Amino acid sequence: MSRARPRGQPATAGIFSAFEQAAGAAALQCKRGKQAVANRCQDQVQAKSASMQFTASVDMDAAFAQAEPNAHRWDYGLGLRLRGGAEFAVWVEPHPAASTREVKVVLVKLDWLQAKLRQPEFSALQDLTEVCAHQGWPRFHWLATGRVTLHPGSREARMLAQRGMKLPTSRVVIG
Repeated sequence: MSRARPRGQPATAGIFSAFEQAAGAAALQCKRGKQAVANRCQDQVQAKSASMQFTASVDMDAAFAQAEPNAHRWDYGLGLRLRGGAEFAVWVEPHPAASTREVKVVLVKLDWLQAKLRQPEFSALQDLTEVCAHQGWPRFHWLATGRVTLHPGSREARMLAQRGMKLPTSRVVIG
């Protein structure tokens, strides 16, 4: 079930989670759980613990495809909540990892996302992203869509680490 909010409709109409409210404030279409994530990727994005629940998700790439057709756009944002705890946001980018040149592409996408999160209408999503950081968990994840040829200790691994990212993996486990 989608909880889409047409532009111009109040951000609080039919919205239940902090992530949904934050997405609404940014005029993003929000879907329950991981439904905004492409079907082929949903099973590869998991919570580490059964006490962690996906609340909602957004497809940033689709949301800005028309307005920014030539931009390197980040794909997905997901809201999660610890049972009895705070809700937080993480960001997942499915992207090939078979070449070292892909690191620069993913980092350009990360720059795009971080620029969005600095905009006033995205401030609530930024706040939820910082909750994730305060838990000590990575906020930005690269989901490899094929073979991974990047190695720990490499120049590319250091470039990612400097930006708060780990090497790409074929499965993203949050928490």
